[in-house]
Amino acid sequence: MIRTHSLLIVALALMIWPLQAWANESILERWPEGGHIRINDPRDLAPEEAEKIYDALLDRMITGYAKSGLDNMDYRAWSRFNSSPYISDQHGARFVNVYINRDADKFFIATDQQPMAVGSIVIKNSISAVESGGISRDPLFVMEKMAPGFAPDFGDWRYTMIMPNGKLFGMTGGPGNRAVAFCGECHLQVAERDHLFELPEEYLRR
Repeated sequence: MIRTHSLLIVALALMIWPLQAWANESILERWPEGGHIRINDPRDLAPEEAEKIYDALLDRMITGYAKSGLDNMDYRAWSRFNSSPYISDQHGARFVNVYINRDADKFFIATDQQPMAVGSIVIKNSISAVESGGISRDPLFVMEKMAPGFAPDFGDWRYTMIMPNGKLFGMTGGPGNRAVAFCGECHLQVAERDHLFELPEEYLRR
């Protein structure tokens, strides 16, 4: 019994040990024309398993993102829409979680004619799992609704991408602006929903 318990602890430790994904080119690939960093050989996880891994990593994720020095990096008290992490192809085949602040309460009914309120923030954090068994903390994706005229082609959303170590990958209208241009271009697919992708029905928190 003791040996079984010890093996379980070791297995769990290996499962949540952060993979040095950003340094391993065999795991990552870029979409054509310098687009999104995408996970090679992503692994499926049962919802319960994905949730346990996410719970184990969340505090470290928050600590890493906070090193950016940006506001709203601790969003744990915000509304979380999904019941467990789910794979988002739009975010490089990563497992993501969706959080919103109080100003973004119209998320499900927003349209291009009735857009989200200025100050609305939608956050997606991410983790990745690969077939070899590795798990890693991944980027934080932030959408913030800015004043009219900020970025009219992209619904006046400001896109920010923060690496798990807190490094700013890019921000619309700021440092690394061109690096996150693909975010706005991707969200043009759902411009009629004020540039907001819907969540998979089976992962919606009831």
